[in-house]
Amino acid sequence: MATLKERFTKWKEKRSIWQKAGDILFWILIILFLIPAPRKAILTTLNRAVLNVKMPRMMNEEKQGRLSDLDYNWLLAWDQNEPFYFSNMRNEVVFLNFWGTWCPPCVAEMPEIQSLYKKYGNRVAFMLVTSEKPEVVKAFMKKNDFLMPVFYLAGNQPPEALSFSAFPTTFIISRDGKVVTRKTGATNWDSRATERIFEELLK
Repeated sequence: MATLKERFTKWKEKRSIWQKAGDILFWILIILFLIPAPRKAILTTLNRAVLNVKMPRMMNEEKQGRLSDLDYNWLLAWDQNEPFYFSNMRNEVVFLNFWGTWCPPCVAEMPEIQSLYKKYGNRVAFMLVTSEKPEVVKAFMKKNDFLMPVFYLAGNQPPEALSFSAFPTTFIISRDGKVVTRKTGATNWDSRATERIFEELLK
């Protein structure tokens, strides 16, 4: 069986300079993926590339669910563990995003959500919902200059109408409680597609 030194010599002799460069790059990426911090950065960058093609859209009317009175009784926590009832969002157009600081697709779409919030934050109710500890979330928001309001699950799972299986998942809800958009994965929210949805719902 060939020794490691013999294998290296054979590789050096038989591979072209471009093949060697490709091999080295491949192994560097493998090593980086094994380390948590670089892995998150790489995945976030890849997800940001996806944003250019992933646009939101309104669902067909027959697929749109409607929130019930019971759904609006959903209880969350806000800031210093203050209770917040989702019923406060009745008669509002709501942008509801489930996310986490540990989630590369979530982090990738945050700048787009921030830009959208700057444009529509005074007309649309933005809710970023997470199950993480407030101190972790606040540090992340401050570091990145994100201003969107954050709410905490505090052990209370969302109602069935707003259930999800992956992060991030975003719902856009009309004033009369219809779930008109449901999107999973990093999405280009700062787009004309989102603005058209908002303008239609704000009429």
